[in-house]
Amino acid sequence: MSDESNEFEGFQVADSGEPVDDGVDEFAAPGRSVFGDDDIAFKEDDDAIPHWSEPPTGSVPQVGGDASMTFEPTPEPTLPEAEPDELAAWADVSSTPHLTDGGADAAPPVQLGGVSDAADGFFGFDDEQDSGRLGTAMSEPGSAGEELSLGASLGAVAGATGDRDMPMAVIVGVALAVLFFAAIAVGPVAALVIVTIALSLAAVEFYNAVRVAGYQPAVLLGLTAVLSLPLAVYWKGEAAIGLVLVLSILFGSLWYVMGVSPDGAMRGLGATLLGIVHIGVLGSFAALMLSVDTYGTGVLTVAIILTVFYDVGGLFIGKALGRTPLSSVSPNKTMEGLIGGMIVVLIAAIVMGVIGQPAPLAGDAFDGSGLFTMIVIGIAAALAAPIGDLAESHIKRDLGIKDMGTILPGHGGLLDRFDGLLFVLPTVWFVANAFVFS
Repeated sequence: MSDESNEFEGFQVADSGEPVDDGVDEFAAPGRSVFGDDDIAFKEDDDAIPHWSEPPTGSVPQVGGDASMTFEPTPEPTLPEAEPDELAAWADVSSTPHLTDGGADAAPPVQLGGVSDAADGFFGFDDEQDSGRLGTAMSEPGSAGEELSLGASLGAVAGATGDRDMPMAVIVGVALAVLFFAAIAVGPVAALVIVTIALSLAAVEFYNAVRVAGYQPAVLLGLTAVLSLPLAVYWKGEAAIGLVLVLSILFGSLWYVMGVSPDGAMRGLGATLLGIVHIGVLGSFAALMLSVDTYGTGVLTVAIILTVFYDVGGLFIGKALGRTPLSSVSPNKTMEGLIGGMIVVLIAAIVMGVIGQPAPLAGDAFDGSGLFTMIVIGIAAALAAPIGDLAESHIKRDLGIKDMGTILPGHGGLLDRFDGLLFVLPTVWFVANAFVFS
């Protein structure tokens, strides 16, 4: 083909009526075109082939005089319908190229196609879930993966409580009572040592639990404050509580301002102060009672006895008669158990007032007012104990745990055993301060 004409060295078309000469010698001649001598003619209005840089005209060339060429659109290839799992596997795949340098840290290629059930193992945890964990999702603290649903969690707690080793719980309870009364017999200082050790261990349980839940409290600061509170209160009285709290806030703020902990001040310092107040401040009222010369040990003994009677009475009456759930934060507690425990507390207070024990609080030192004093203290303790019990249950549920610890077989942790007592101690103190110490 040349620039001066639209003619090719022609080739033979089947419908032109002329036979095709396919002789070997003719086609093999040097310089001979393989298209033959016939020409290809375009439409009459096509004077010249447009230059390649010009836009297309849409004209269709004709072969021969009457021949025409038709173009059938090629159908798009069809693929077999993919399974839903396969479509899900393609959902996150980008169409852009992914370039790597081929190093050892290069990400492995995405496996497409059928999704195997074995892929679920990649997203699971190697260790089994701790039986003490309820399985809440902490998002921030919370939030990495789906754990047990709330219903399954509460069911697991109910089953665990039902399987509590009651003989072991009784043995441990008796041992604690013997230890306490032995310390009381030795003197207030020995009892103060027991109280300080118990509060410190409870603080260790608390801060360990909140750290497992994803918080970053100032553990050293919290433990120091809880340890110092009963000692300072026994030495300087109620004024020491305010001093320790102010110092805790000051040093706690400095702790997070200096970046000692990666957590924020709102969450980290809040968790730290919660442990200090909930355990250290409330528990230090036991030391405050021991600091009173005449009636201190009696007031502390009454607070402990009434709390134990509430727990025991609520447990057995709730198991025998419990039908109505008390609160969603503690699925095993019932209204019947609550009322039964409060009644048992009042009965125990009246009995102690009648027999004059523990002396001298319930005796005749108040000119015959010992029974009335014990009834008032009993009512106050009956109201405070369930609040402390439910508050502790709410904290544990928020942290996603069943027990704060395992130091007391059959009971759990120290906080699990003395949750109600932490609220009864300040309540009994203020009632006794109004009716006894004055």
